[in-house]
This record gives sequence, C-alpha cells and structure tokens, in this order.
Amino acid sequence: MWHALRAELAYFRPYLLGGLGIASGVILLLSVLMRFSNDADGPPGFVVAIFPIIAGMVVSFICGSLRVEERRARLLLSGALTPRQLAWLTVLLPACFVGLSVLAVPPMIGVAALVAGKLEPASWPIAGSFALQFWAYAQLGPLGQESCAARRQNRGRAGLIGWAVFAGVILVLVACQLILRSTQGHLLQVMAVITAMGVAAMLYQGRTDFTR
Repeated sequence: MWHALRAELAYFRPYLLGGLGIASGVILLLSVLMRFSNDADGPPGFVVAIFPIIAGMVVSFICGSLRVEERRARLLLSGALTPRQLAWLTVLLPACFVGLSVLAVPPMIGVAALVAGKLEPASWPIAGSFALQFWAYAQLGPLGQESCAARRQNRGRAGLIGWAVFAGVILVLVACQLILRSTQGHLLQVMAVITAMGVAAMLYQGRTDFTR
C-alpha cells in the first residue's frame, strides 16, 4: 500500500507543485505591494501561512476527481492491493497533500519576510487552527465521493451514514469557529478529521463496484 501511495503522490506531483507555485506567486505579489505601500509590519503571518495550505486542499479535491475520471481504483486493484488497502490509500492522499503543503509554509514565510522587510508574527498561531480546518475540508472529499457511490450502488444505509457524518463534520467545524484557538477546538477538529477518514474508508470497503 505504501508503495502505491508513493506512486500516486509522484503521479500527482505536478498538480501539487502547480498549486504551491500559484500560492507562492500570490504571497510574493502581496509582499511586494505591502513593501511599496510602506507597511512596516508586512503581511500578517497567518495570511502567508494559509495560502500554501489552501493550495494543498484544492489539489486534493482536483486529484480526487481525476482519480475517479481515470479509473485509478481499477488500475490499482489489478495489482496486489486489496479493497481495504485501497480504501486507506484513498483517505490518506488528502492528508499527504495538505501535509506536504504545510512543509512549504516556512520557506514561503521566509521569502515574504525578505521581500516585505518584516513579517507580523502575532497571528501565526491562528494558522495552525486553519491548517486543521483545511485538512478536515480535504478529507470531506473522499467522504462525499463514497457517500455518492453508496447511493449510486443502492446501499441506502451506507449512503445515509455517509451524508450524516458529512453534515456532522461541517457542523463541528462551524462550531469550532467560536473556540478556534482553544485546546477543545483543536481536539474537536482532529476528531472530525479522524471520523471523516474512518467513515470514508469503511464506505469504500463496502463498494460493490470499484470501476468508478
């Protein structure tokens, strides 16, 4: 499974690099504009941090759609993968895209600070909360796909569970806005991510058709 995960990441690497390239371009433009506007503080730290994370989230949605269109599940199942392994591969990919994007945050912060002359660090802790939220949003992609697949395959109970969890995760993330930087808020977001991943993997293993 890990070999297949590395292969999928390598296959979609151009999309991730493209997304991070766009994010770095936006950050660079923002830093230049603030430098010429004589803003002594530079762009807010959390704004610089969330652009690459958003890029990772968007790329996870794009690649999830491409995997369906290209019937990559059928390709991978023709090898040694089992449906259970493929299920976890599917839910781990968004986590990998967001995680790799988080690794791109420090160098982008450094570039922004170099161009703008200074970077306001006071709001950086907010970036961690937003990173958890965008990770949760990315994990909603596989969950939504598997809920649709369950409905399409006439697995009514599975589809109902999937959409109920989907709605529940959204409500939890909305509620977390009230306690965004608290320990409770972080724990709720992590629980939402784990729940979305677990339910999506469970629904995937219950598929009757892996060709879509």
